Amino acid sequence: MDTRLTHKLGQRLSLTPQLTQSLKVLAMNSIELEHYLEESVESNPLLEVDQESFTPDEAGAQQRALEMDEQEQWKEQGDNRWETMYSSSTRDDMPDREQMWQDELSLGDSLHEQVDREPMDDVDREIAHVIIDSLDDDGYFRNDPAEFAEEMSELPGIDGERVEKVLVEVVHQLEPAGLGARDLTECLLLQLEDDSEIDLLVRRLLLHFPQDLFASDSELARMAGSTEELIAQARLRMRRLDPFPGHGMRGDNNFYVHPEIIFRRTNSNEIEVEVPTSGWRGIRLNEQWQGHEWTGKDKEFMAEAMKEAKWLLQALDQRSETLMKVAICLAQRQRAFLEYGMLGLKPLTLQDVADEVGLHESTISRVTNGKYADTPVGLVELRRFFSAGLPTRGGGTISVYRVQQRVRALIGSEPPGKPISDQAIAERLQAEGIEIARRTVAKYREQLGLPPSSQRRRAASSR
Repeated sequence: MDTRLTHKLGQRLSLTPQLTQSLKVLAMNSIELEHYLEESVESNPLLEVDQESFTPDEAGAQQRALEMDEQEQWKEQGDNRWETMYSSSTRDDMPDREQMWQDELSLGDSLHEQVDREPMDDVDREIAHVIIDSLDDDGYFRNDPAEFAEEMSELPGIDGERVEKVLVEVVHQLEPAGLGARDLTECLLLQLEDDSEIDLLVRRLLLHFPQDLFASDSELARMAGSTEELIAQARLRMRRLDPFPGHGMRGDNNFYVHPEIIFRRTNSNEIEVEVPTSGWRGIRLNEQWQGHEWTGKDKEFMAEAMKEAKWLLQALDQRSETLMKVAICLAQRQRAFLEYGMLGLKPLTLQDVADEVGLHESTISRVTNGKYADTPVGLVELRRFFSAGLPTRGGGTISVYRVQQRVRALIGSEPPGKPISDQAIAERLQAEGIEIARRTVAKYREQLGLPPSSQRRRAASSR
């Protein structure tokens, strides 16, 4: 063995401290950024908070926060102002708010309690409890009833039909409405009332015109045999339905988010975009040390502090600019989603947005990961705006999410004992104008947790 020196030519990406900080700031959500900036102001003497840059509402919020901090300090130091502010009799009459929060039931606990209050067979009650525990974080029941029944074989008289009966007659009747649905359409249908004219129209539209929901009011009214006024009311009703009724299902601790982007519908029916800057708008260079001559180690320290302060301010500007670019792109590409919710979701990938705004895909991933937007249809995680797509015969595309729900609906409506094959599903979707292969149908079916046709046939014959 001998040792030799050799030359090797290659390329290697090296992140500068400035770029590292910029990426770090870009990846933070608003709350993380606020904490980071507080630490930066405390550690860097060249940064300060400009209170004059806040609006009156923001300044008031800051003042209230300071007052709350002072009040907490009084309590920790044994100040008796809180004890003398109210009489003991008044305090005794007031509910213990902290105890109220502790006693508040999670959604899952609430559902179990509702089941326990309803009169039913003990076996059905146990099935209902197990179904509730199996719901996913969005509140959907993603299991095959026959396979689900096999997992509960220790209970007498359990089969797929009984599981589905309990699901429909018990779980679907619980509050909030929409829980236990097998797909998005069923989730929305469960939230509708049978004695409302508008709800009956929405039901017709969801069941018979799912591919035409985003046509103009006049066109949809003509196809549905209704009026434009009723169609407009039906659209408004659909926006108020919750596609994810399972929030709080696991009883997780509450967490608070600040929306990174705000989408508003204007009076002219346009989508307006805003990127709130929150408290970091007041971060600026401290003018107290402008022009000051430093010597020795102080000069080196302050030079480094100045460099880091400027990098931070540049990173904040870049973050705001990037968020605005992405927000404008999402408003244009997912307008139907902002108006109608998940039913309006169009195919869109991170790369699509990256190409449109002129940034790298990894940058779009950082700016959307773990962040939320306030929209006309509620608070939405930014990742919900993205969905892969499949081409259609007319030259357009359809989101994978909608195709998956179509696959689920076709399997759910197959005749008893005669399951439809993946190839037959592919041919049916192709007849509807969706370009899809059999293996793609099989992949989506597996992602939905649905067994192949051979297993469904055996499950049907064993009943």
